[in-house]
Amino acid sequence: MTQRRRSKLIGFIIAEASAIGLLLVAGAFAVLLKSANPVLALSMNIATIAAAAAVAVIPIIYFAIPPILPRADRRS
Repeated sequence: MTQRRRSKLIGFIIAEASAIGLLLVAGAFAVLLKSANPVLALSMNIATIAAAAAVAVIPIIYFAIPPILPRADRRS
């Protein structure tokens, strides 16, 4: 495995794990804390939705978008 692919995979794993962790924490707070403050409840719901969107978008960003290679690495 090349160094570029390895660093890309490690970056993906770190980003996805942190997004999943944030999703779990935000979801737990949204479910467990029944706040009387509607602004707090709305902000927790928004954080949960944003974390879920990040979990869905990170693989697309890492693997679906082709990399822009420097001219030396391009094959003609």
